[in-house]
Amino acid sequence: MASKTESVTYTHGHDASVIRNHSARTAKNSVAFLLPHSTPGMKFLDIGSGPGSITVDLAEYVPQGQVIGLELMGSTLDQRESQPFQWGIKNIEFVEGDANGLAFEDGDPIGMLKETNWVTKSGGIVAAREADYGVFVWYPELPGLTVWQGLYEKTCEV
Repeated sequence: MASKTESVTYTHGHDASVIRNHSARTAKNSVAFLLPHSTPGMKFLDIGSGPGSITVDLAEYVPQGQVIGLELMGSTLDQRESQPFQWGIKNIEFVEGDANGLAFEDGDPIGMLKETNWVTKSGGIVAAREADYGVFVWYPELPGLTVWQGLYEKTCEV
């Protein structure tokens, strides 16, 4: 496996309020586009699994499959690892790691999406869900949200 790392900062941070917000995410409300393509024996790799709520939900959709939640911030792993087992979910694992250097069978990865592509078996799916704040729209237009978007973009400038 090629060893790569990327220096990134998760702009939202890992404050309890962010984790609480992310914990409300489920497979149905966050990756519904993927669910019709899932089968009971499918394997999922959830990159950037955060608090693991989507990861746990996906494990319930593939009871004979396997779900791995990969998160760069290992400090959040302790909070997640015991929960699925308390709920009787056994086909799940959380690991700390960098999506730019996945610890799976090697290929010739270039960038994170290519990295996911080479660990995806023939006939598998690479699905991505990412927010693009620069193109967010809402209706009705609310001045406060427009101000927030401008401040957010300014905060995230590199």
